[in-house]
Amino acid sequence: MASWMHVKRESGWTAVGATADGLYGVTVLAPKLPTERPQVVRCGSVPGGLMNAESLAKLSRSISAPGCPWTVTLGRDAYKILVVAEPPVKADELDQSVRWAISTMIDYPVVDADVAWMKIPTQVSQPNRPPHLYVVATRHEHVVELSAAFKEARIPLQSIDIHETAHRNIAALVQRPGEGIALLALDKLGVQLTVTFQGELFLDRYVKETLFGSGIDDAARERASERVVLQVQRSLDFVGRTLPFIDLNCVMLAPIPDNSGFLHKYFAENLPVPVEDIDLAALFDLSRVPELSRQENQSGYFVALGAALRFMNKTL
Repeated sequence: MASWMHVKRESGWTAVGATADGLYGVTVLAPKLPTERPQVVRCGSVPGGLMNAESLAKLSRSISAPGCPWTVTLGRDAYKILVVAEPPVKADELDQSVRWAISTMIDYPVVDADVAWMKIPTQVSQPNRPPHLYVVATRHEHVVELSAAFKEARIPLQSIDIHETAHRNIAALVQRPGEGIALLALDKLGVQLTVTFQGELFLDRYVKETLFGSGIDDAARERASERVVLQVQRSLDFVGRTLPFIDLNCVMLAPIPDNSGFLHKYFAENLPVPVEDIDLAALFDLSRVPELSRQENQSGYFVALGAALRFMNKTL
């Protein structure tokens, strides 16, 4: 496991995520009792802000909390998540083998890549299936630039995360015993589907489609929705064929800025399983940040909230 995404467990985290609308950040504390929910104690945003020292310093004034380390999610275009066969080598040889395996899958020299990985845990349910890894690769310069921005803002960055594992962490709050979770999250840049089971990530799909925003009319939205539905259907079929031990009884839809109801209705009418909305107010204790209780405010914070749950799940 690469060091840039691995840190010790903490009782709370401050997380930052970038969206098309700016920076969003939260501080989340771990529940002290099994019956409690993770508590969001701070939230804030910098509309139109970029991931630079000025915006981070401004955001820090509204979300930092004593004793909570910081994590940040890489931008969508800053990394690739790849699937490779797990090399049959010793632990101290794994890094070199993984780099060799992805060398033809990225468009820059692998020596310039920062790499992290996690196992796709099929061995218990499918012991005869060859083991595979999810490998995350980003240019080293992205990590350096992020680290420099946080350092200039005097913020002690301790880890870097990705969207897929942030979504996995949210799914862990939603999951029901014995069932898998297909989580669909939409933003202005695209659609992310993750399939998790027992807190583990088994499938990810990202579709670059614009489904809402000022520049899209109803006809264009419906055409884009058709393409997304087709990709989701294919992904659900793939899980049914290749991972039959995962029982997917519904698709969970993350909060979206467009609260017209069109997209929920469209997905519900065209997907083979029921569609349920995720209400973050049911998953988190939002008593100290009542503005997040309104669903129209939840979409921008979704990735940051998931990244801040590092204390309750394995990190990448």
